[in-house]
Amino acid sequence: MSSFAAAVRAAARRRASPSSSSGSWSSRIFAFSTKAPENNADSHDDFKPVAKTAAGSVHEMIEKDIQGNPVMVYMKGNPDAPQCGFSAMVVRILKHYEVPFSSRNVLEDAELREGVKSFSKWPTIPQVYIKGEFVGGCDIVTNMHRSGELKDKLKALNPDLP
Repeated sequence: MSSFAAAVRAAARRRASPSSSSGSWSSRIFAFSTKAPENNADSHDDFKPVAKTAAGSVHEMIEKDIQGNPVMVYMKGNPDAPQCGFSAMVVRILKHYEVPFSSRNVLEDAELREGVKSFSKWPTIPQVYIKGEFVGGCDIVTNMHRSGELKDKLKALNPDLP
């Protein structure tokens, strides 16, 4: 048990003890259980946390995104207002090649943020998919840009690339 939880419990016991000056119900409101709600037999089913099985639906959404968009970026923010430097770098590189790309803001949806990481088995954001294939994050996209490999990969999407 953490020292904070122990201190709160001790304070609650002092407030709720018969020797305390106020033995009213309000002095006992701080007594609580540290057991997880799903393990607490006193908790009504309506108030127990519900384990969402949305990972499958998030993965399905990601699959549709990457199959339906030639270039798909999962990023923090959006292309017009990236909210991290790595996402901004990926957007700048893709805009340099003038290829259309779609994106999703993982900051708006915690399930998506974790789902995209589990889908690709890659721990960081942004994540770039080209023609349904996971390419990588900012470092990989940047290295591919510098080496010319990204240009080759994107040439099919924009034949006007020099």
